[in-house]
Amino acid sequence: MQRVVSDIRWEKAQVYERGFWSRQASQSSGEASQFEWYEDRARRIWEQARPLLGGRDAISVLEIGPGPVGLVNYIEADERHALDPLEDYYCTQPDFVRARDRNVKRHNGTGEDILSLNKAFSFVILDNVLDHMKDPCRVLRGIHQSLEGRGIMFISLNIYTRFGALLRDAMECLQIDKGHPFNFSRSPIVSLLENSAFKIVLSEMEDYRTQKKMYRRSGQPRKILKSALGVVDFRFSAFCRKV
Repeated sequence: MQRVVSDIRWEKAQVYERGFWSRQASQSSGEASQFEWYEDRARRIWEQARPLLGGRDAISVLEIGPGPVGLVNYIEADERHALDPLEDYYCTQPDFVRARDRNVKRHNGTGEDILSLNKAFSFVILDNVLDHMKDPCRVLRGIHQSLEGRGIMFISLNIYTRFGALLRDAMECLQIDKGHPFNFSRSPIVSLLENSAFKIVLSEMEDYRTQKKMYRRSGQPRKILKSALGVVDFRFSAFCRKV
């Protein structure tokens, strides 16, 4: 059973997240291009997701934890929603608001609050957020309940080798990385998805050795240290069908 983090630990993660986006806003003020990567990534994901959704009369999409803009901003669907615990902050920042599509309905709340939306969705997006959650199991259960029959969830997150995840868990006692209460390797995340009644229909994973080599040659002391310690993160992504 996946653990649940304390309210205090989760609040620290939210303070970290808000600080990160505050710095992004101040450093890139007035630059619409700061969100271009969202659009490119959204298009690639949607091209893969659309065939999996079949011939539905209408498609409703929800992104959990999209940050100030999110992938959902650029997806072509009949109805789009976003759920984020920092939405009340994001909506006050002019640079973020300018980059947004006003047709996306944005809600303030955590992933654990998904059932409060009282909506059924065709497609749910969890992009680099599961390791930020307070209770990942509860979030996945809520998504399963909120998906339409044979609905699809896209999940993507940075994972570690089994050794790397264990070392990161030990480091969590010191809360060195305040933004990420959880650390996953591939096997536990696949088990978590299956135990939450999802079937992986399409997945991809970055090569750990390639990523480790890039960290070692980066010239950045922090990445070089991560490579030496074996705590290099690499991306795992999957499209999962509700079963």
